[in-house]
Amino acid sequence: MALEDLVAQYYERLLRVAVLICHDRTDAEDAVQVALERAWRYGQGLRDPDRLPAWLHRIVVREAIRLEHRRRGLIARWLASPREIAVGLPSEGDRDLDLQAALRDLSVEQRAALVLHYYAGYSVAETAELSGVPLETARSRLRLARARLRAVLGGSHGQQ
Repeated sequence: MALEDLVAQYYERLLRVAVLICHDRTDAEDAVQVALERAWRYGQGLRDPDRLPAWLHRIVVREAIRLEHRRRGLIARWLASPREIAVGLPSEGDRDLDLQAALRDLSVEQRAALVLHYYAGYSVAETAELSGVPLETARSRLRLARARLRAVLGGSHGQQ
């Protein structure tokens, strides 16, 4: 497949997944670029071309996690001494800000599992495969992430 075709077909979808995982558009774009470059170079070797989207997601997720870990490490070093920052509380009805903050509080691995399963629509088994972890690890990450979101957002409905 030509590079232009890969970009046209997959870029936006992969970018949305990467942004949700690493919360930084520049890192997300880098993760997608790595995935598309690898697909362009090595995609001809795929035994099952129908698996290309899953393969791309797997690369994007792993690269986004790697970049997020690197960014968090840099930020931790820059902010070695804690500082207080006055921040106004969001309005009572602003659940989007609450959700964004709750998602940021998850580990990047938990956030990746949520994004793959609930946003990208992969099954738990596919999420495990794309994340490169055992099925039980993926289930655990999803369970812990849902519990954390419920605790932070104050809701107990919709338990699975």
